[in-house]
Amino acid sequence: MPKTQKKQFVMSVIVTKSYQYYLRSTHSILVILGCILCMTSCAEQYNISGDSSVSTLDGRMLYLKAPNISTASMCNLDSCEVIHGKFSFMGMVDSVTLGELFMDNEGFMPIVIEKGNISISISNTEQKVVGSQLNDRLYRFLEKKNRLEEEIMNLSNMEAQWILSGMHPMIAHRRVAEKTNRMYNELEDLETDFIATNSNNILGATFFNMLCSKYPYPILTSQINKIMKRASSNFKNNPVVRTYIQAAETNMKLIENSGN
Repeated sequence: MPKTQKKQFVMSVIVTKSYQYYLRSTHSILVILGCILCMTSCAEQYNISGDSSVSTLDGRMLYLKAPNISTASMCNLDSCEVIHGKFSFMGMVDSVTLGELFMDNEGFMPIVIEKGNISISISNTEQKVVGSQLNDRLYRFLEKKNRLEEEIMNLSNMEAQWILSGMHPMIAHRRVAEKTNRMYNELEDLETDFIATNSNNILGATFFNMLCSKYPYPILTSQINKIMKRASSNFKNNPVVRTYIQAAETNMKLIENSGN
């Protein structure tokens, strides 16, 4: 088989296997959630109170949603109207889950739903959830991640400003490129550390899946290898994680063999 045709065939195999991986992963997620619910003997109450300084939210309906086991979609746990900047949710949960706050059909705030009293604050400049260890970890991470991503987006403006101030375009471009690489490495280290340190709770597996979903098919990157080296055995044995790694290893072998 000619080399070009061989590569096309390999990519075809990878895409097909990737779709199969997606189907298996979706099924695995439902199985995991189902097992958790079955093993939990009693539900526990959560209480969520919110404050908003955004005047346009007054009178609007907010919805607290979480993954649905049977439909693989988000389902309503509770809803409330924002009145004079105040809102609240209350209910029972069988296990810790990562939900989201919705307005109309758009989700805009992730929240770890678990036993206890949780507080949400919404302003024009910040959205934050506090009151539990996992929510505190989640929003410290999101704050740092958003800051880095915003700084990276502003680098192109910095290059233009340097050039306008008299710096040679090639020097300005090189400096911005160096700074961009440093910041992307910092962002990658932040993501890696967050997933690895939370590999024993819902945040680790959830953000690992989000990280891997940006690739067109399962592959092994240096970042994923770093995560797997640091992650707990429970994380490595998670059916969804294990399925991804197995599919990625197969794809990497196919890619390697296509170059021979």
